[in-house]
Amino acid sequence: MPKTCLPALRDLIDVVRPARPVASVYMGSSPLRSWRSRWVRLADQLRSDGAGDDVVGAIGAALHRAHDDDPSAGTLVGFAGGEVPPRVFQAPGLSHLDLAWFSSPAHVLPLLAWVQDRPPCVVAAATRETAELGTPSAEWMSLHYEDRDWHEGVRSAAAAVAAMLVRQQARLLIVAGQDEVVATLWSALPAPVRRETTVRWVGTDLSPARIEDEVRAAARTWTEGVLADFHERGRARRLGVEGVDDTLGALADGRVDELFVGQPEDVTATAWYGLAPTDVAPGQPEGSRRRCGLLADVAVRAALLSGTRVHVINAGTRQAPEDGIGALCRVPLTLVRP
Repeated sequence: MPKTCLPALRDLIDVVRPARPVASVYMGSSPLRSWRSRWVRLADQLRSDGAGDDVVGAIGAALHRAHDDDPSAGTLVGFAGGEVPPRVFQAPGLSHLDLAWFSSPAHVLPLLAWVQDRPPCVVAAATRETAELGTPSAEWMSLHYEDRDWHEGVRSAAAAVAAMLVRQQARLLIVAGQDEVVATLWSALPAPVRRETTVRWVGTDLSPARIEDEVRAAARTWTEGVLADFHERGRARRLGVEGVDDTLGALADGRVDELFVGQPEDVTATAWYGLAPTDVAPGQPEGSRRRCGLLADVAVRAALLSGTRVHVINAGTRQAPEDGIGALCRVPLTLVRP
């Protein structure tokens, strides 16, 4: 049984890959009833959706084990199905009512939004004598150097920071230290790393709460930026699509560069899909063997399996796309003959 862990994007890709139904269970962190009574209700819901006792038993055992291991873990999210071994993820801070669906594709949208709000980052604290760097959850290291050669020491720390940013696939750096030291660290980073990295300076406060606040603030800024980009490029320059039919059409054509999905999603909106990421449509053609699923889940699956970036946005935002779904599209290359 895999250990309960925080989710990463690659985990969600594995969960949505199967075309057969998957049990998706969200158990919130502020229960008014006992854990057991809540699970009984959710198990009944899974069975009413068509889940067999093997699936219900497997995901129930995984969730109970995770809860017993850490009752204060916060919201737990579990998935299981014929092609998905039981997986349970911790999602502290995810506010979600208890929910259980046995559907296809798996319902990962709330968990995807949680991951989006907590992007990977590297944290560094640099002085004229030492540098400590790592991630909020693990992989910390310390570097020591002479005060008289602190510029050279900070440059070596910058090389370690750059390597860690690449290793963690992070584009956010949270750094603490004196102005001059931080400026030296930043200028010593390779130019490609500086272009792709957002840096947030926190003075001397590297408490877990401050780090979390900075991560969430960076995520909000990025989401606001991509929405503005959608409005500018997608609407004003006609490089995007919005609405159900046009967005699914772009996904089917493999033209989507970035997908936007609104939350809370419309649970009455559906779409059809097949095994391939591009096999999606708003309706079921005669003779097709596609499956029907929640529109948001179908679109997210298509995007994740094709390597397309997904942005979960507030459906009530002024710049949100029509029908809560839209995309920025790749610009077709023009063949120029000599």
